[in-house]
Amino acid sequence: MALVGNILVIYILYKRPETRRLTSFMYVNLAVADLLVTAVVMPQSMELIILDNLWIDGTFGELLAKLIMFVFFVAVTASVFSLTAVAFDFFFGIVLPMQKFPRFRNKKILVPTIWITSMCLMTPWLITVKVKNSRIEFKFTQFGETQAALRGIFLYIVVTIYLLPLVTMCILYGHVCHTLHKHKLPGIAINNHARTRAHATKRQVIHMSIAVVVAFALCWLPAHAYHMILAIDFSVRESLPYYFMLLCYWCGHANSVVNPWLLIYLKKKFRAAFKRMITYPLSRISFASKNNESVRSVTRLPIRDPIFQVREHYQCTSSV
Repeated sequence: MALVGNILVIYILYKRPETRRLTSFMYVNLAVADLLVTAVVMPQSMELIILDNLWIDGTFGELLAKLIMFVFFVAVTASVFSLTAVAFDFFFGIVLPMQKFPRFRNKKILVPTIWITSMCLMTPWLITVKVKNSRIEFKFTQFGETQAALRGIFLYIVVTIYLLPLVTMCILYGHVCHTLHKHKLPGIAINNHARTRAHATKRQVIHMSIAVVVAFALCWLPAHAYHMILAIDFSVRESLPYYFMLLCYWCGHANSVVNPWLLIYLKKKFRAAFKRMITYPLSRISFASKNNESVRSVTRLPIRDPIFQVREHYQCTSSV
């Protein structure tokens, strides 16, 4: 579902010029990050579950483990930061429409900034990941005493890629909803059709804003609650059932599934483009089948005598 949904979002934005807006490039960035989560994070998580951290020994195995874990967290961080960038773009476009903010709203600056920032913030995983006795291990002791280092690294993850982006999105979308709620259309006399259309557009933006924030908060809440439990007391991990950890991370990965389908469902232009993508091939198939049937019916017509055809035509025209 994540693979199909994110590829569809990229394909729609590439093929449909009417959907290409500034915010759309952030959706492409979000889809790329979610595709990385799908292609790297999910298979690597399955490998850890099935093989129980079994890995390749040697320098190559350690470099590969560092790279995969680094891409793991960079993809998740870039996905979260892309959602935050979309919230900023909504805020600047609706709350501060007269101010351009050319540097922030320039895709050539914003997209590299998201990925470079994600890489810089997740560099600790290049240091902590080790391979020993064909197992992947995390050497948090390099940052100090074991429990203090664990508490610090898990709090760092929770604050960096959950609490801070979530609070930022709530504040920005709150301002957006408040601005749309109090905004009134200019002019003295406005017909009912224009008023209804304006209210419908407001509701669409508000619903989409709330849905994106709620989906992000709910999907990542179990995983970061698990991180907080480990930060408080890492020994609690042994008493928790194994499926609890699996369920927490499954919910977090599910955010990469929810994002594209939520976008396709709630964005009117995306939904229209998606419907055309589905109905157009089906209509072409049905049209081709009808043409084939008509050709077959014409070829099955009996061959008449030309003298009889002329006589029949003469009789018809005479009667008319």
